[in-house]
Amino acid sequence: MLVKKPELFLELTKKIYYLNIYHKSGILLYSYKFIPTTNEIDSTIWGNILIGINHILSEFIDTKDQIEVLQTDNSDIIVNYDEIGFAVVLITNHKNAILKNLMEKFAEDFKNKYKSELTEIQDLNKLINVSEFKETKDIVEKYFQMYL
Repeated sequence: MLVKKPELFLELTKKIYYLNIYHKSGILLYSYKFIPTTNEIDSTIWGNILIGINHILSEFIDTKDQIEVLQTDNSDIIVNYDEIGFAVVLITNHKNAILKNLMEKFAEDFKNKYKSELTEIQDLNKLINVSEFKETKDIVEKYFQMYL
């Protein structure tokens, strides 16, 4: 079988490890793990990295100078901010235009689905019930089906 656009094949074979959504306060609203890992050390390292990222995001979410990509030797961490006060963080083995586009569409759909909940938690003193966002899995599956 001949592949007409081999570059597209390369883009689609990228791996997504995690998708996380953070509130501007740094609280994790939702997390989705694409690739199950049995390595607890790997999980601990990513946990520490994500804690650091959430502190960074809470500082940048309302500013013009925002971090869009953090790179490590083995992964890229792509960040998509929204003016309503949340950020979508995608951890992948390599950033590409397809993933960026999917993230933007995902963030828009997430915002539309949870607009009232997101508006309600604009006040940083408001208690955040993260269980309100549990149906986000449906949106993840809608946009990132080819990576599941």
